[in-house]
Amino acid sequence: MVRIAVIPGDGIGPEVLTEALPILEWVRSLGRETEWALFPHGAAHYLSTGETLSTETFIHLRDNFDSILFGAVGDARVPDGRHAEDILLRLRKELLLRVNYRPCSPMLDKHVPLKGISAADIHMEIFRENTEGPYCLQGETTEQGATDFSIHTEIAISCLLRAAFQRAESLRVPLTLAHKANVLKYGHGLWMRVFREMQPAFPGVQSNAMHADALLCALVQRPVDFGVIAADNFIGDLISDLLAAFQGGMGLAASANLAVADDPTLMGNPFRCSGLFEPVHGSAPDIAGQGIANPAGSILSVALLFRHLGWSEAAQAVEGSVKQALEEGAATADLGGVLSTREMGRALRAGLY
Repeated sequence: MVRIAVIPGDGIGPEVLTEALPILEWVRSLGRETEWALFPHGAAHYLSTGETLSTETFIHLRDNFDSILFGAVGDARVPDGRHAEDILLRLRKELLLRVNYRPCSPMLDKHVPLKGISAADIHMEIFRENTEGPYCLQGETTEQGATDFSIHTEIAISCLLRAAFQRAESLRVPLTLAHKANVLKYGHGLWMRVFREMQPAFPGVQSNAMHADALLCALVQRPVDFGVIAADNFIGDLISDLLAAFQGGMGLAASANLAVADDPTLMGNPFRCSGLFEPVHGSAPDIAGQGIANPAGSILSVALLFRHLGWSEAAQAVEGSVKQALEEGAATADLGGVLSTREMGRALRAGLY
């Protein structure tokens, strides 16, 4: 029995996740035994109870569930974002979900905004380190200014890069490390050292490192040259949002936060929960409650969840249903259409039944 924790969160999170949940019911028709439980954690829960994510709840998620399906967090009623940090970033860090995996495979030519480039020309995957970098949430504000710290450890870097090399090897595509070691000589210097030390172990992978700013330019000019891209938390975040535009926008982008099987920190004490799956778009407070958010990213995140579980047939069916609906013209406002979130959800799932 696969157990999935569902955390809708804030903003459009509950709206888009509502359209993804029927797929957890549908997959049972393929003989996959699943059950899921809903958790209330988000801004409303925090404001009413003062609880972000208690130690008891964290342990429950860690030990009693295989994966987490997540909506979004972020609410103006909590201006310091404390609840978002304590929920999402804590889950990523304390579950040791080292890899933030964000695929970029556009489905329709019309969604690709690059001149002369078709959807079939682009298939890229971002491997973003997920627990360190500038997102370690350490720093201070003084009368003189402010300081943010960035943390990079060899364990985390090695886990991320090994996973990226293995993926590039299996797909037979090039691997590019995005860095700024020319300026960030210590943290990104460590990334470069680990990368160079790892290259000989993967002789079949065409691998190179590029300055992140040059890479951003190259991604727009010649996206067909790239396969797997590895980066730290901050740079990987920026690159993956650019690639979301290649897919048709943030509403179509899915992501997975994954534990690494050979993570030395986990050896001898693996957690049951090994993945968190979420759309890339965030809580989008400007459109929350209007019923116009695109649920495709959330539904495609369920496909990533199924792949993580080894259910490739189910994942392909979900992706095929989404593509079929898009080809037939299903579109919310972000794609130039008029469908509501609920109508779009029904259209995206129609090919499954």
